[in-house]
Amino acid sequence: MVSRDSKVQVGVVVATMALATLWVRFGTTGTVTSGLFVAACYVFLFAGSHAYLATRGDGEDVPVAARWRFVAVVSFAVAAVVVGNSYSGVELGNWQFSTAVWALVAVVFGAYVAYEARDGYRASRGP
Repeated sequence: MVSRDSKVQVGVVVATMALATLWVRFGTTGTVTSGLFVAACYVFLFAGSHAYLATRGDGEDVPVAARWRFVAVVSFAVAAVVVGNSYSGVELGNWQFSTAVWALVAVVFGAYVAYEARDGYRASRGP
């Protein structure tokens, strides 16, 4: 049996691909707008189903709060990568700005995984 999460994820992927197809056909070809559109597609593809199910309050398999945290981490990561790529020529001491951004994204992702693991462990232990 296909889960509700899977059905919503397939719907989000189909909708995002349809929008991307329309964008390629009718959208503007500016560098900034195309970059923002690609970033929005990444957020929709990776976090769209979680955002939709969290908005509806569906916490059947995944708690609603965990869905919102996932949406926040994905949105942060995509925004950080966009900013890092926009300023890739900037140096911070001996580091490229984009390298510092990737390091920050890795730290945030690691903290997210640790937090979710701790939260799942506490939920499994009961009250």
